[in-house]
Amino acid sequence: MVGEIRIFTEEYKKLEAVAAMLTAFSPNNRKYYVGETYFDYGQDWKWTTVLCEGGEWGAYQALYPAQQEAIIDAESAKELAEAVESIFADKFCPDKRR
Repeated sequence: MVGEIRIFTEEYKKLEAVAAMLTAFSPNNRKYYVGETYFDYGQDWKWTTVLCEGGEWGAYQALYPAQQEAIIDAESAKELAEAVESIFADKFCPDKRR
């Protein structure tokens, strides 16, 4: 398959844990989940990442590639929690208190 970013078991579990934390702490009661979406539509390049339901135009990718890398590289629950904090702290995060 052309342009596929693969996520294996351990990494998938980390993404699921982060999705659960994002859901639990969502200021707007949004649901986060792990799913597949386009990384680059023009290249038909898909990846597995954390998605969020309830954006202005439907579900959206909740992570930037650098955030995903930090999650995959995390070695502790504390590092996963720090990643969640940084996601909500990002000035472009659509899931903020209004």
